Parts: sequence; structure tokens; C-alpha cells
Amino acid sequence: MSSLKLRFAQLRPEIDRVTSHALDDALSSFEAPQAGHHFYAAAHTAITGGKRLRALLAQLGASIAQKQPLTAAPVLDLGAALELYQASALVHDDIIDHAPTRRGVPTTHVHFANQHGDRRWIGDSDEYGRAVAILAGDLLFSAAELAICRQGSQLPSQRALALMSAYSKMHAEVAYGQFLDVAGEQIPLDPLNDAAVDAQKAQQVVLHKSARYSIVHPMLLGATAGGAQSDLLAALEKALTPWGIAFQLRDDELGVFGDPQITGKPAGDDIREGKRTVLLALTWAYATPGEREALSKIIGRSHLTEGDVARARSIIDERGRRRHEEMITELVESGEQALQDPIFNAYDNSDLAELAQIVVHRQS
Repeated sequence: MSSLKLRFAQLRPEIDRVTSHALDDALSSFEAPQAGHHFYAAAHTAITGGKRLRALLAQLGASIAQKQPLTAAPVLDLGAALELYQASALVHDDIIDHAPTRRGVPTTHVHFANQHGDRRWIGDSDEYGRAVAILAGDLLFSAAELAICRQGSQLPSQRALALMSAYSKMHAEVAYGQFLDVAGEQIPLDPLNDAAVDAQKAQQVVLHKSARYSIVHPMLLGATAGGAQSDLLAALEKALTPWGIAFQLRDDELGVFGDPQITGKPAGDDIREGKRTVLLALTWAYATPGEREALSKIIGRSHLTEGDVARARSIIDERGRRRHEEMITELVESGEQALQDPIFNAYDNSDLAELAQIVVHRQS
């Protein structure tokens, strides 16, 4: 059998096709005036690119549940729903984070703000950009709902109900995790306060905002659509949860040290945004008083010089990065131990073990 990475690559074009078709289907439900052309184009831009990881994980979950090859698991509409929902969440997330770029191009709200300015329209360009981006995110969310309904229509009624219930709970958990993230950024970085960046709270954000949403939920949704029983779902969740946390920890590391040409985001973006990550919490715990003082004047400030970012990056590298990497390694090993459950066959074990490496050892 070929590697999971290769099979993922072979499946990705089909996921792209179904996702694009699902968005077109949502747009075709009403007559679109010419004035909406740029709005619809922006929605399509939002689903362009990306790793399609959530859709691929849904396929893998269904294939494990049905004991079928990856390409034979018929949950492409579920995958499209996950990718459209992800695009919706990113459009809104970029507004919250004041992010200027995504995957190397202007974010949706920046794109429309620029369009407003270029055309010399009345009103505030930034307000217009944010308003239209919120609506574009809503459009993508609606397309996701249509796609998940289409998937449910292909399943027995009880299985469809279980899928829709789990999908809706995923939405709620992401909103809660996003709130924890936003609220955490408001706590002052007092150099004398050891708990100014709390590792336990940071891990709660990781768990609810990203770890379960990015890794655990997509595979469990796929497995549910594939008819998995509760024992398989529980075994998958036990293995996937630590990997989901490790996935986000790697993302946080890339947010500080990643190559912008690869990540598609400006260098040190998380430093400017003031993200209270586990990486920052570990750094804060082991930083000297002088280093904490320096970080308190840099973290969360939008107008930073390259020297400011370099200073923060140096402190994080010295005080938190090694411990952070050790935590990632421990999480991967924890998930691997869960694979000893006899419910997994040899093929499942091989694919899941490779999955851990795919989600953790990445550069974007």
C-alpha cells in the first residue's frame, strides 16, 4: 500500500472539485446580479489553496470505519462542508486578528477595503472591508451547511442525525475556543505576574479552538458518517486528541519562527497579535525579569520594528522553544500509545502513525 501522504495527495484534487462545486451550488440558489461578482469571487478565493487536511481526515475516518480504501469512502460532501466552514472561520478570524495577508495574498477584509479606496467610494474603507468580509464568511458558512445536508441525505436517518449533531457541536466548540483566545489576549502582560500568560489556560484555548476542530472532529465526523460504533469513536478520539494539540503547538511555533514564503503569513505575526500560546507561556515561565519586561513592551503591539520582533523571537527561542518541542514529542508518543488498542488493525495503525508525522512535522 502506498504511503498515506501520497494517497492524500491523489485525493486532494477531487476534494478541491467538490468543494468548489458546493460553493457554486449555494450561489446558484438565487439570481446573482452583476454587482455581486466581486463578492462571489472573494468567496472562491477564500477556498483556494490550503492543505484540505480536514476533508482528508474525514475521508480517513470513514475508510477506517468501513474498512475500505481511502478513495472508496464516500464522504466528499462532508469534506466540502468542513473546508467551506474552515474558509468561513478563517475569513472571520482574520478580521478579529487584523491579519493583512492569508496564504500570501490580502485577506478578505483588506481586499475589500482596498477596493473601496481604489474606487473612491464614500464612507470608511476599513469599515466597508470588515462588513463585506463578515458577509463573505456567512456565505461560505451557508455553503457548508448545504454540503453537510447533502452528505446527510446519503446516509441512513439515524446516522445522518448523529452526523449533524456532532457537526453542530463542533461549531459551538470553535466559537467557545475563539472566545477564550480573544479574552486571553486582554490580560495585561505584567512582568511581576507569573500567571500573566497561563499555560493551563493556553492549553484550553488550543484544545477547544483548534486541536479538536482541526484533527479530532473531522476524523470522528468521517467515522460517524461511515457507521463507526462508539468504541471505535472513543479509540480514535484517544489517539487523535494529543495529536490535535501537537498540531496547534506546531502552528504556534511556525507563527513565530516560520518562513513567510512557506506559511503565507508575515514573520512574527503571532507576536504582533499578542497570541497567548503555550509557547509564550513556557517562555514567560522561564524568562528573566528583564526578558519579561522586554516581552511586555513587544507582545501584542501592532507597530513593531524588525528589531522588536527579532528580540521577542530570541527570548522565545532561548526560554521556551526547546521545552515546547519536548511537549510536542510527548504528545505524539501519547497518541501512538493509544494505537495499541486492538480495535485498530495493522493498516489502521500504519495510517494513523503516519498521520501523526504529517500533522506535526510540517512547515506551513
